[in-house]
Amino acid sequence: MALTLSTSSTFQSSGDGMSKIAISESVANVEPAGPSLSLVNRKEIPKGHFQTNLPFWGRVSASSITEGVDLADPQDITVTVRTLTGSRHGALVFLSDRLAHQQQEDVASEVGMMLGNGVGRLLEDDIVSLYDGFSTSQPGAGNNGSLLHLGWAVAYLGTDNNTSFGPIPSRPSAVLHAEHIRRLVQDVTGIQAGGSVGLSANPIPKGISEDVIENYWRGNDRLYSIKIFESGRITRDGSNDAKGAIFAKQALWVAMENEYKGARERDESLFGVELVGSAVWGEGEAVDTWGYEFYAAADANA
Repeated sequence: MALTLSTSSTFQSSGDGMSKIAISESVANVEPAGPSLSLVNRKEIPKGHFQTNLPFWGRVSASSITEGVDLADPQDITVTVRTLTGSRHGALVFLSDRLAHQQQEDVASEVGMMLGNGVGRLLEDDIVSLYDGFSTSQPGAGNNGSLLHLGWAVAYLGTDNNTSFGPIPSRPSAVLHAEHIRRLVQDVTGIQAGGSVGLSANPIPKGISEDVIENYWRGNDRLYSIKIFESGRITRDGSNDAKGAIFAKQALWVAMENEYKGARERDESLFGVELVGSAVWGEGEAVDTWGYEFYAAADANA
C-alpha cells in the first residue's frame, strides 16, 4: 500500500537541485525508522528472478559403530525450503513551485527525510507483524513482562524443540515496546512505585542496576544474553498490551528485490515536482521454534 503526502508550498521552479537533496535525504532515512531489518536474515532476490529460496538442511544422526562392520545404510538428508516473493511499497510527495523564490534547501531535506522514514516505517511494520506468528508466547495479556520471562525465552530457544532445526544457531535479540523495556529496567533495579517499599525513596545501587538505568535505551546491553532493542512501531492493542519478540536472526527473513530508490518527475500541469520513493520486498517466518513472542502489558505510567 502506497503512502501519500501532499504539500503545496515547498519548491523552486526547476526542482533539479532540491529534488536531488530530497532524494538523497530519503535514501539515508529508510533504515533508521526501525531496528528490525538489521536483526533478521536478509536475502536478495536476484535480477531475473521473481522469488528467492531459503533452504534448511536436515540434520544427520550419528550412532555407535562396530569395528569391521560396514556402514551399509546411508541416511537421507531432507531439505526444507522457504520461499518469498516481493511486492512494491512506496510513498509520493508533491513539491510545488509556490515558494521558488525562498530557495530553502532545508525544506528539501525535511521532505526527503519524511519520504524515507515513511517507507522505512512500513518495512518495520511488516517485520513487526511477524512477531505475532511465533507459537510460543509469554507472559500473556494483562501481565507484566519480567526477567523471569526473558530467562524462559532463553531456555526455550536453546532447547531442541524441533528435531528438524534444533536449538537456535545464534545469540537472540529482543525487539520490544518501550513500556516492556521500562518494566524490565524496574525489575533489574528494584525500582517500585512511589510510596511502596523497595528503592522508591533510596538511591540506585552501584553496579549493574546503575548501568542499566543509564544505558538500556541504547540497545547495546544484554539481559540473559539477549540484546534489547526498542521499536516505536510496536503498538498497544485495545487492552494496552503489546507484542514484541525474542528471536535468533535466522528465525525471520526479508527478501529484497529492489533496495530503496528515489525518483523525481516534473509535472507542468500541477506546477511542481513529484518525488517518489519505493522498494520491493517480502517478509516471512523461517523457523517458528527459533522465536518467542513477548506478549505483555504495555500500559503507560503503570
